[in-house]
Amino acid sequence: MVLAVLAMVVVAAVGFFVGVQPQLARAADDKDRQASVETTNDTTAAELARLREQAKALPQMRSELRELEESVPASSRMPAFYDQVDAAAAAAGVMVSAITTSDAVAYTPPTPADAAVPATTTATSEASASPTSTPSPSASATPAAPGVTTDPKITAANFTVIPVAISVDGSFAEALAFASEVQDMKRLFLVNSITSSASEPSTESTETSSTTWNFGGYVYVLSDSSSATATAAPTAG
Repeated sequence: MVLAVLAMVVVAAVGFFVGVQPQLARAADDKDRQASVETTNDTTAAELARLREQAKALPQMRSELRELEESVPASSRMPAFYDQVDAAAAAAGVMVSAITTSDAVAYTPPTPADAAVPATTTATSEASASPTSTPSPSASATPAAPGVTTDPKITAANFTVIPVAISVDGSFAEALAFASEVQDMKRLFLVNSITSSASEPSTESTETSSTTWNFGGYVYVLSDSSSATATAAPTAG
């Protein structure tokens, strides 16, 4: 009888370890994998939600990109620039007498400014001043130059600068209006110099004196290819 009971216990134990235990282990493993899949699904759902939100702003981002590409195009596009200058001149009431563009040059990244040297103070009173003498005012320190901001993506290989000189005839107010108009053009034109020269009419002419205003500056080209090189720009007279 005892042997029979012992045999039943052994059979039950063997059945548990051989049949039940593997099933329990497999069930636990499936549960862990299910939890991992659910975590992955949650992460994917969150990423999809983020992408959907970004997709809503895609039309606006594309519009901004088009504006930036018109401001700094991937090629010189000088004929379009000349048209914009003519439109700005017409709006300001001046006459364009000449537009000259020089050869494009590769962009040179600016070098950091020298470290600012602390300003020294100069005493305004004698070194042997008595304790009752009035204190001398402290000297003001020379302001430091602002730091140079650069972008490693903008290099001489993909960014070029085209010097441009524009001459217009008109009054001071008209030249001032023209300067404002060219700064509002779709194409970025950085004006860095303005000069003027007045011409007197001949004694036999009925025309009044006129002033020629010369605007010097730059337009820019940002190539799509990092292997692009500077190319020559056309000249218009």
